[in-house]
Amino acid sequence: MVQKKTDPRLEQSLTRGDLAIRQANSARATALLRALGRMIVETSATIGVEAAVLIPDGDRVYDPENGLWPQRLLLSFDGPVETADPDELRTIQLLSDVARETFRVQWQRADGKIGRHDGRPLEMVAFVTDVEIPWLDDDA
Repeated sequence: MVQKKTDPRLEQSLTRGDLAIRQANSARATALLRALGRMIVETSATIGVEAAVLIPDGDRVYDPENGLWPQRLLLSFDGPVETADPDELRTIQLLSDVARETFRVQWQRADGKIGRHDGRPLEMVAFVTDVEIPWLDDDA
């Protein structure tokens, strides 16, 4: 049997296109995390709480893993993220396997277990900042 040979230009074109799509999707996930971080910082400031956020290596190209984008928004209410106690940080990721923008926050609970909460953007901001948002994502 003779195996068909793929045209090298077609293969190169498809590979470049696939990489461009991966880059665009990864950049969108990072942009959503940055926007959420900005919302959290500004919302916290309305009640006099200083929040700090960081997305380490956010500009790298990622693919979703186990239903989550690997980019992580690190959130600290105890000063800069770099100097904060790791047990006091909250980690927020974007879920990749849902149609609407949904985030997952994880944190170290006082009982030693890991806490986890999923929510849409406004609900997530209300959850992590404890600020009462007059409307939520599903209100229209």
